[in-house]
Amino acid sequence: MKLVLLDSHALIHRAYHAIDARLTSPSGEPTNATYGFTSTLLKVLNDEKPDYIAAAFDVGRTFRDDLYAQYKAHRPPLPDELRVQINRARQVVETLNIPAFGVEGYEADDLLGTLARQASARGIEVVIVTGDSDTFQLIDPNVRVLTFSRQFSDTILYDEAKVQERYGLTPRQLIDFKSLKGDPSDNIPGVAGIGEKTATKLLQQYDNIENLYAHLDELDAKTREKLRAGKAQAEQGKQLVTIVTDAPIALDLDACRVAQIDRERVSALFRELGFRASLLDRLPGATQPDLFSDTKARESARADTRENYHIVDSDDALDQLVVRLQSARAFTVDVETTGTDEMRAELVGIAIGVGGEEAYYIPVATADRRPPTVGQLAFDATPSFVVRRPSLARDIVLGKLKAVFADASIAKYAHNAKYDLTILAEAGVETRGLAFDTMIAASLIEQGGSLGLKNLARDKFGAEMAEIATLIGKGKKQISMADVPIEQVAPYACADADYAYRLVELYQPQIADPARGVEKLFRDVEMPLVPVLMEMERTGVLLDLDFLAQMSRELTARLLELEKQITAHVGLPINIASPVQLADALFNRLKLPTAGLPKTKTGQISTAADVLESLRNAHPIIPLILEHRELSKLKGTYVDALPALVLPRTGRVHTDYNQTGIVTGRVSSSNPNLQNIPIRTELGRQVRRAFIAPRGSKLISADYSQVELRILAHIARDPGLLDAFARGEDIHAATAARLFKVSLDQVTSSMRQLGKTINFGIAYGITDYGVAARTDLSQTEARQLIDNYFAQFAGVKTYIEKTKREAREIGYVQTLLGRRRYFPELQRGLRDVGARNAAEREAINHPIQGSAADIIKIAMVRLHAELHARHLRAQMTLQVHDELVLECPDDEVRVVGPLVRETMEHAYALDSKLKVDVAVGQNWDEMAAMTNGK
Repeated sequence: MKLVLLDSHALIHRAYHAIDARLTSPSGEPTNATYGFTSTLLKVLNDEKPDYIAAAFDVGRTFRDDLYAQYKAHRPPLPDELRVQINRARQVVETLNIPAFGVEGYEADDLLGTLARQASARGIEVVIVTGDSDTFQLIDPNVRVLTFSRQFSDTILYDEAKVQERYGLTPRQLIDFKSLKGDPSDNIPGVAGIGEKTATKLLQQYDNIENLYAHLDELDAKTREKLRAGKAQAEQGKQLVTIVTDAPIALDLDACRVAQIDRERVSALFRELGFRASLLDRLPGATQPDLFSDTKARESARADTRENYHIVDSDDALDQLVVRLQSARAFTVDVETTGTDEMRAELVGIAIGVGGEEAYYIPVATADRRPPTVGQLAFDATPSFVVRRPSLARDIVLGKLKAVFADASIAKYAHNAKYDLTILAEAGVETRGLAFDTMIAASLIEQGGSLGLKNLARDKFGAEMAEIATLIGKGKKQISMADVPIEQVAPYACADADYAYRLVELYQPQIADPARGVEKLFRDVEMPLVPVLMEMERTGVLLDLDFLAQMSRELTARLLELEKQITAHVGLPINIASPVQLADALFNRLKLPTAGLPKTKTGQISTAADVLESLRNAHPIIPLILEHRELSKLKGTYVDALPALVLPRTGRVHTDYNQTGIVTGRVSSSNPNLQNIPIRTELGRQVRRAFIAPRGSKLISADYSQVELRILAHIARDPGLLDAFARGEDIHAATAARLFKVSLDQVTSSMRQLGKTINFGIAYGITDYGVAARTDLSQTEARQLIDNYFAQFAGVKTYIEKTKREAREIGYVQTLLGRRRYFPELQRGLRDVGARNAAEREAINHPIQGSAADIIKIAMVRLHAELHARHLRAQMTLQVHDELVLECPDDEVRVVGPLVRETMEHAYALDSKLKVDVAVGQNWDEMAAMTNGK
């Protein structure tokens, strides 16, 4: 018989740090830790095949906190994103019919130890599943410990021999081992000066602490003195480290017996969390059909569609397809290429979905893959001797498709249309009539989880589509899609086009459903934004490469000078980027104070930026190190990196603008991220100076002024905020004047800063703790300041309470344009105070930040239309949250500047009126304010 015991908190923590934090549920709640924990749990159930299973959880303070006030005191507060997932993980455990244990006053390890000892005494095989080594001391002939690596990629099963092999000690000796050397992860100091090697050697000779201290006179004087001085710490450490094996809990094997799993109940939870349908298939004994989709959809997915997938491999076949498309109401398009960067990738083929589970694949000859000769058609001299069909000549294919794609009366569908249509546009085929992007629709309907076509097809239709790696491989063996036989590419590409069409049919009625309230947002904002972002990406941004080269040389010189000064202080050269060498230099050689400083998991004093900042005045070397770090990051991340990203054929950098993926609806930038160009420091702003307009043009920057506060004033209908905006007052100074009951001209800079902190913090649900952390105020003073704010701006308080109530009662909040964010955990009545507070803060913020995202999208769509309608040559090139940057010919500046301001300020009618600051210049940093078109 086998009993598996889960160290739940250790596994959840490891999953939280190992798995992409962007993983969220359809409602937008974080799920990376929950997903990793669940996946691990299912792996253990399948691999270990236990007869019994139980999970242990921490539930609060323990006797160790009373024994030693500093126990784990150095650990930062549990992140809100993790706290809510601990409750979700417990819900997963309970839904899988696994008993969960937690006892006040005891840690999860104590419960594991107690249950393991009871089971071992009955001769039951025990496997403790954990993410750390704390439970190794419990190992005996019946008890083993299964650990997962930091990234969950590997497992190691520890028994007595494995512990001996790793530590040179027995499992029970690990208690004394940690007592002597300390345990930084739990803030247990140990005996000062006794490290791992010494502790191991002493225990190998004297077995345990008690015997060691009984023979101190046998040790050398130096070691003896260290042990005498640290005896109290060693003895206390042993009390803290020793896992309790007699906690008030009894092993009930009947309750722990692996039970039949209610798939329908598990399916409902997994769907709520946005987990992949394939995870459900990993349930032990999973033989039933996927419960995520209805029977009709599964039968459709199981149908053999290969006979409806066609390869267009002749001019005649292409002509027939074109005729069919010309009379079609709509079709889906999906391109196959040589890469994922649409500005660098080459077109390999075009898949067209026409509905009815039918699709066509048109192979296109690439530059290095011309149509084969007649002799090549019969035999391709590759090791596999594959007979390959020809690709059609690129010019012929594109020439015949141009008119169809340019016909706006034929609706075009796609999944991530921006990529497909950019590839076609770069090949010379412009698309009109884009009507539906299933990835955008899914982002509005599903509200989280993966938006990938293959994941959606699996979740909605039970279809297991081929992954691209099955065609092109991975890593060093990866090949280009252009080198894959057409017979293999065709069904892959056709399936993409086919399932994109099916998703359109699935999502169209859901988007149009008035109860969802997203049709206007989808039709009037999101879909028209696709060609806008396409044009911005294709235009790219121009860089002053000479300026960046000179800046790089100057930074290099300054870094060398800093390194010389640092070396002079230390007395020898060190690798400043090495935390180990830096810690040794600062705390061993220079003897900087270490009291109260946090340690890393390996036990060394942390050299993180906030730690060094706290030591800024302790030694002249600290400012030098901080400056070195800032300059190194600036040089490596921007100054040297950006020139390498210039596309040779355009001479520009082309970012990707991501329309989905951010729950508030904000557009993000990647490859490279141009929304993260520094602005807070003088050196950082110099990087912006490298973003330039070409000769004969200028850059125009248009930035919404305090847009989120204006939205808050509008939504909250707060008279105080509305009046301040109506008067054109400095909103932060006006807030400070009300808080401190002084006139505007009496507001000091420190008062204004407090007003600014409160103004922006309120929109994010800031607490007294948050205000105190950002200011010099005590928590009590911060609480009083917040209370004063709500007394002066009662409408804001009413908005906050109303929003929290709506989130609880109807389960969602929404922006001015109806972009919803769901909070099922609040609707269920979340009991965890920390998790509930975090969810409520997100609920308060979503209507504000989400509306700001919607408004600038409206502005972009309208401005793009106006520029084209007026035949102006100015183009948008950058979007950075609330700011738009345009490249504008000199002779259009006086027209475009006012047009941009007017368009942005009238994007949405707020009671607090939108205000836009417009500036113009030759580069992004040195810009002059533009008023009245000048």
